Amino acid sequence: MASAPDPHAVAAVLGGVVRGNDVHAPTPGHSKRDRGTVVTIDPDAPDGCVVHSFNGGDALAIKDELRRQGVLPPREQRRSGVSPKWREAGTYVYADATGNVLYRTTRREATGEAKRFVAERWDSGRWVSGLGDVERVPYRLPEVLAAIAAGQTIYFAEGERKADKLASMGFAATAIAFGANGWKPEYGPVFAGATVVILPDNDVPGRQFAEKVQQGVESCGARAYVLDLPGLPLKGDIMDWRGSAEDLRALTDKVVSRTLLPIQTLDLAALATVPPAAKAFAVERLAPLGEVTLFTGPGSAGKSLFGQQLASCAAAGVPCLGLGVMAGPAIYLTCEDDADQLHWRQAHICRAIGSGMSSLAGKLHLVSLRGALDNELGTFDADGSLKPAPAFQRLVDMLRLTGSKLAILDNVAHLFTGNENDRGEVTRFVNLLNRLAGETGAAIILLGHPNKAGDSYSGSTAWLNAVRSQIVVEHDLETDMRTLTVGKANYSRKGEALRFLWNDWAFVLESDLSPDRRAELAEVSRATHEDDAFLSCLRARSVQGLDRAVGPSPGPNYAPAQFEGMPEAKGLKKPALKRAMDRLYTTMRIRTETVDRPGKSERKSIIVEVTF
Repeated sequence: MASAPDPHAVAAVLGGVVRGNDVHAPTPGHSKRDRGTVVTIDPDAPDGCVVHSFNGGDALAIKDELRRQGVLPPREQRRSGVSPKWREAGTYVYADATGNVLYRTTRREATGEAKRFVAERWDSGRWVSGLGDVERVPYRLPEVLAAIAAGQTIYFAEGERKADKLASMGFAATAIAFGANGWKPEYGPVFAGATVVILPDNDVPGRQFAEKVQQGVESCGARAYVLDLPGLPLKGDIMDWRGSAEDLRALTDKVVSRTLLPIQTLDLAALATVPPAAKAFAVERLAPLGEVTLFTGPGSAGKSLFGQQLASCAAAGVPCLGLGVMAGPAIYLTCEDDADQLHWRQAHICRAIGSGMSSLAGKLHLVSLRGALDNELGTFDADGSLKPAPAFQRLVDMLRLTGSKLAILDNVAHLFTGNENDRGEVTRFVNLLNRLAGETGAAIILLGHPNKAGDSYSGSTAWLNAVRSQIVVEHDLETDMRTLTVGKANYSRKGEALRFLWNDWAFVLESDLSPDRRAELAEVSRATHEDDAFLSCLRARSVQGLDRAVGPSPGPNYAPAQFEGMPEAKGLKKPALKRAMDRLYTTMRIRTETVDRPGKSERKSIIVEVTF
């Protein structure tokens, strides 16, 4: 048994990160953000670790670098004192769907050494080391596609020479480069609609390989079955199996018939006697039961307050801003606000909806995860597959234990730690929540921000495509009016709008306010908007030097005139900016200073912001 290296030392040398028992690091020659090489710490392996490179790296060269840095022990001198003699044991060419050569892998062997694979891509009429950004495809792709079109079963082996043996037996067979650790999500769509039989090696990595391939092809519409060949020795595979082609066909028929479920269609005769039921909603028109609803809007709009108020109304059994809400336990989970902020908001929400806080005990579940280090609901492996994280299981348990049919999750930036522009990662994450919503029957509302381009969501369009329901809130900063609209609706009418205002730490319908109160709130909001714009302009000018400073009196450097047209003024004209200047003087948030002007005898009066 070898002494296992310190994973943090491995990560430091390779420029990677430690994830459990693995170190994910860039493959030599790739960018620092690449994570194509994985070093698994394993005391039972030679040198105490196993190196896998998914994008053409040389595992032995990576180990040699770790030796040079002192992380791994020096290579032991062989008794003969002679370096191993490597020989090529097979070369496997990969082609695209039309037969164009893309790349090849070469298997190399030496006595007493673990096998090695070297990858090369076909570029400008010659072989070039490494795969670079070449399209990755399953082995023997043209034959596989033809077999799928003909309705034949596809056999999936862990290695190219095993696929070649299966092909020599008369089967349509495939593999992937770099064996057990080479699966990539883009391989899955190739097998859509096919029947795939996976032949794992007889060891733990072989089983893990089979499960990864099965999950990958089934997620793309294939029917996949794992077939364990009988009589294999430990670590054995199809190369060691002594059965015939007919034996393999018989085993295949048996495993498929044993696991194949009958296809069930709706019993229309029985349904004809039952009245159909419309989709049920936890929140009228906005949040259907058993679905994920994406709730987006800018940071100033008050999504968090709306979410907590919505959950409060469900627990209290009262409408929310005129919308019918299913009465019952509800969860509001936030990663941004602490317990004190939740308490402050809750007291004001209870006053607004006419419900005592103590009466909501056991029905309203407020959860603050601010500052927690494990908020992510899932983690992504190097191949893009999603694994539910402990936080997801805690959410599952909470939904089931409380019986909540409404859960508001605030917000996606903390719960999803993948790449929001990666359609695959986004879809897998939303599907994880959709599965939870379907299994519990709850409506899950996921809060998110719009992107800088002005779309109603941030990142990939997969966010919108993956949900059946989306609501959007917009905020008019001048009037403080919020408008809630249905952005995507598979179960209700799209585009319906709800208008409401902030009033004493709760939201109220515009129609529920008296004209005087509505005008008062609008005036406060307008003044706040003007003041914020004036201060933003002042800060922008203050960092540009004394020559760009502004003053309080009409003249060349008069602040309202200078600020008009600046981006920070947000379209405000000189009269509005003068009103803001006068208010800010009155509230002592700005003051006038007289300063010397370098090289000039006269002094200059400028406006400065008062800091406390």
